[in-house]
Amino acid sequence: MAHCWHRGTCLSAIFTGWLLALLVPLIPALPSTSLDTLAGNSTSLAIPFSLPAPDIPTVIAWDKDLIILATGNFRPNFSVPVAEPYQPRFRVDPTSGSLNITALIPDDAGVYTVSLRPLGGTEQKANITLRVYEEVRDVSVSPSPAVAYEGDISVTFTCSPDLGSVTWTKDGQSLGEDPRFQLSGGSLKINYPQRTDAGSYRCTVSNPFSSGTGMASLTVYYGPDTPTISISLSGPDSEAKDFVLVNTSLNLTCQAPSQPPADISWIMADNQDHTVPSTANLPLSSVQLNQAGTYSCLAFNERTNRRVRSTYRLTVAQRPTGSPSCSVASNESALLFVCSWPGGSPDPRLSFRGLPEDKEATSPRLEQLVVPPFPAGLSGRNITCLASHLTGEKSCSIVPEAPSGVILLFQAFEDAGGMVTMEMRCQGTFNPAEIAWFRSGELLVPAAGDRYELSPDGTRLTIWNFTAPQDLGNYSATCSNPLGSQSTNLTVIGPTISEWTLSRGPDPGSASITWTVPSESAATSFRIQMQGPRQGRSASEWETVQVLGAANRSTTVPGLEPTSSYSFQVVPLLGLQAGNPSQVLTLQAEPHLSAGAIAGIVIGSILGFLLLLLLLILLVFLVCRARKRKVPPTAEKQQHYLSRQFPHGRESNEPSWGNPRWSSGDSDIYAITYEEHLRRHGGPATLVRPAVSILLCCSNWIWLPK
Repeated sequence: MAHCWHRGTCLSAIFTGWLLALLVPLIPALPSTSLDTLAGNSTSLAIPFSLPAPDIPTVIAWDKDLIILATGNFRPNFSVPVAEPYQPRFRVDPTSGSLNITALIPDDAGVYTVSLRPLGGTEQKANITLRVYEEVRDVSVSPSPAVAYEGDISVTFTCSPDLGSVTWTKDGQSLGEDPRFQLSGGSLKINYPQRTDAGSYRCTVSNPFSSGTGMASLTVYYGPDTPTISISLSGPDSEAKDFVLVNTSLNLTCQAPSQPPADISWIMADNQDHTVPSTANLPLSSVQLNQAGTYSCLAFNERTNRRVRSTYRLTVAQRPTGSPSCSVASNESALLFVCSWPGGSPDPRLSFRGLPEDKEATSPRLEQLVVPPFPAGLSGRNITCLASHLTGEKSCSIVPEAPSGVILLFQAFEDAGGMVTMEMRCQGTFNPAEIAWFRSGELLVPAAGDRYELSPDGTRLTIWNFTAPQDLGNYSATCSNPLGSQSTNLTVIGPTISEWTLSRGPDPGSASITWTVPSESAATSFRIQMQGPRQGRSASEWETVQVLGAANRSTTVPGLEPTSSYSFQVVPLLGLQAGNPSQVLTLQAEPHLSAGAIAGIVIGSILGFLLLLLLLILLVFLVCRARKRKVPPTAEKQQHYLSRQFPHGRESNEPSWGNPRWSSGDSDIYAITYEEHLRRHGGPATLVRPAVSILLCCSNWIWLPK
């Protein structure tokens, strides 16, 4: 397209643009104004400066972007033709010189320049910027919907029509300052889209006369990411741990972020289990030990064609039984320490502490052999086994000890048929111990069917059908281990009573009996025998009134007649074999009163009461008489008496026979106070004491039994 500067002078567009680029820096800045109009309306571009006088010849010119629109004589004879391409919509007003434009179109927008050249005057110029806006309607965003893959180079939205300023929002929020978002005109370019860029995008086109919006969605496909497997437990023991107990129910959940959501599948630890769900949740009810192992979760996204896998190691634990146990045994001349904690899965970790060498093992049983020479202080040292398992930690202890304080104890038992079983125990401080038993110096080696039997640890010797005197005698035991040895002995004698006592019982008509037996005496029961008036037999025969067990050492025999005497003896027994009876003791009859004595007590009580009444009357009489004769003078009377005897009223300080002396002239009178008289001679109560003494003597004499 050619641009015409003057009529008949036209230049190509390329040359015009090149010429403008050269001339613009040389053109001085002009006063300028601006004007906004709506397409289709009419407008008038007024000259923004004052016009010269009407009688001065003036040339006017209007051009747009250096393209002449109209030029000619403005005054005094108006003649300003408009270039043909702009007729008839463009016209110059003959009065004001304004450029009037009708039926505005967007191409009318631009910078308009007006110049006035008065004859003989200075040329005036000004720029007027005209902006022509179209009404905004039917705004749209393309593409809609938009799809991108995470990691792509870019995705671009275009907002149209571009009839003003364009702004963008995402999910109702501004785009912010993210450098990945680039705005150009009505376009939004997102470089290297991410999954967080997915959402709803809105563009708003606005100008001074109207506005409109358009919307489009963006979906970003991604994933699946590497799955994460989590575990949740149900039941009372629901706390998350590195293991689960047998019979626990749980859920394995596989999460793999993906758009669209990934297809999930599982590979079970137990290959025989064919009930594998194709969901993110894998329930396992009441898990067993064979379900422990590796569980794999596979995630696949058909859009991105990406497949990933993650694994989870499930540990199923079984608590060991009870608590760990510790023991020590002799192994020839060495000591074998054993720590055991069976029943757990996986195996516990066991270790000894306190031995010369700390040994550890992952096993339900740990053995450690300690050979001589033994370290100092091993005997009596606390050796600890630390047991650690997934389900918890416990420990046990054992103390190896050389034999000391070894003694023999025994106890005899009798069955319903009278057969006696003797049990001997070797007791003391030793661990471990090998015990050898002897009788009269000969080693006892029990055999099958023998009357002798040893307990598994050798500390107890049982003798069946124990009889006297065949099985009585000396027994001994030797306790030994690699740390030392000690022997002890015991002589068993037949049933014997060493001491016993007989006394009246706590209730009338009863007898209390106590007895002791030697510590080496074997007895299974005791017979309490009595001789008394109730027996329908000869006086020399004994009646067994009680049979007591071996643990008894006292008894009470009731039902005796208080007025009779009884003889008692205690007979010890070993089964059906009776030992020597105790010595005989007699319980004498209780003392009692005759009928005459009882009558004397009654008569004496009556006479004593009468005598007591008589003495009481006499006592009252004597007290009243003494009060009448011994009334002390008052202070007033005493003063009156002294003033008459001693008119001069002075008292001598010289003692005479230990009494205060009053003197008047040549005569002295000795005075004594009433209180001093009572101290020396006593008061009325002095007469009471002899009377009470006589009364008590009479009462005692009357109450004495005749």
